[in-house]
Amino acid sequence: MSASDYEFPPAALFSTVAICPWRERSPRIDGRLGDWSADQLMPALGELAGGEQYAALSLAWNERGLYLVLDVPKQERVVTNRESPASGDAIELFIDTRGAQASHRASQFCYHLVILPAPPGAAEGEPVIVQLPIRRALQRSQPIDLKAVRAASRFDERGYSVELAFEPDALHGYEPRPGLRIGMAVAVHDIQRGRQLWGASPDSPYERDPSTWGVVEHAPA
Repeated sequence: MSASDYEFPPAALFSTVAICPWRERSPRIDGRLGDWSADQLMPALGELAGGEQYAALSLAWNERGLYLVLDVPKQERVVTNRESPASGDAIELFIDTRGAQASHRASQFCYHLVILPAPPGAAEGEPVIVQLPIRRALQRSQPIDLKAVRAASRFDERGYSVELAFEPDALHGYEPRPGLRIGMAVAVHDIQRGRQLWGASPDSPYERDPSTWGVVEHAPA
């Protein structure tokens, strides 16, 4: 039975729980994939929602922070739009540092970040990180501490990669330790291929409801 035989996406039937591997040495944040291993690659969950899985997501953690890299194949030049990120090439990252999933409305521990792989008007460059408020939130999160975030992009003929490192001080309530569960959803927007989701169903109100986000559990050290 194919995804098209369902009245709603299969991903809506269950919550995503993914294991975030521990790594002793932090990655060098340069946008390259050379110091990432295959066991840090997350499952291709977008296929469960009936969508194309074109971008690859890898995660890892240690006591110094949370690490993320997205590898996005692309033949055309990158085009970003700060005012309307979803109309261009962009990554939306939703994080709940407490991962309670007990409420349909966001708390002070919930973040919505937009990452532009390159500045608007440029085909290459350093990524731009923008924090947006979450609609209907019970409490707004504190501003992200960008001094505690490292980010880098890489561009070549294959496409682009965006690599991020969040130190514990960057996100309110984030205290990395074995067994910690945080909420997470990722939306990749591609100007040609459209949207790819990880940790969320396309028919859910993931933009404002943290209970619909996936769960990322920190593996033992």
